[in-house]
Amino acid sequence: MKHLLLAGGLLLAAPAPAQPTTPARPPLTAAELKRNFARMAESTEGAALAKLERATVRGLVAYLKANDVSAAQASYLGLDYLAAGDAAHFKVFTYSYSSGGSRGTVSKPVMQWRNAAGQRFAYAVQQAWGFDKLYKLASPGRTQYLLLGSQRADGHCEGSQADVVELTGNYLLLDKPAFGAYAFLQLCNVELTFDPGPQVLRLDLSEDSELTAYSGEALAQLGLRAQPRPKRLTLRFRNGRFVKGS
Repeated sequence: MKHLLLAGGLLLAAPAPAQPTTPARPPLTAAELKRNFARMAESTEGAALAKLERATVRGLVAYLKANDVSAAQASYLGLDYLAAGDAAHFKVFTYSYSSGGSRGTVSKPVMQWRNAAGQRFAYAVQQAWGFDKLYKLASPGRTQYLLLGSQRADGHCEGSQADVVELTGNYLLLDKPAFGAYAFLQLCNVELTFDPGPQVLRLDLSEDSELTAYSGEALAQLGLRAQPRPKRLTLRFRNGRFVKGS
């Protein structure tokens, strides 16, 4: 980089003084990641945990870009593990810690995949959500996945979420519309189940079920009515998105 000096009305380029370089920190080892995740699991939300989380997740992303991690290795690190078992080697690793309040456990996912050349990629999703089911979706010419999970929102709401994510080579797309204009559904006290054969997502509602404003709008865009409250809503995956099913 150069500084620009004005001399006699002319712009002259002068080399910038050399800046001392800070040696790069070595990447975290598996043992260091294991230790950090164990410390996080025993911690509650606060400034100290946030600092530890940033460093550890940054280290995990670097580790996943350099290494294949099996279910056994994920368990050693203290992570939950989901794998699609497909050509893209799409995997989801989840770490957790205590909120210290009514939300209970906070879980966050980190995703790993490969492009056609076999190069590894990893990305830490910036949302608190624990996914426990992963499905490869039937979408010819595209690589899409359905993630289902839950996270307690407060003492009265067990949140359920359905996310559709897509891989395009080096890139992970998190915001492609799959439920009306939205990439995900977030519901309260609603049981979500997916049947991969017919590609059907079922939403089982109860008297305690609640819909967020945007989820209600997304369902309305799909032609589904949440009022009067049915016992079940059904969506079918077709042409890259979920539509009203039967």
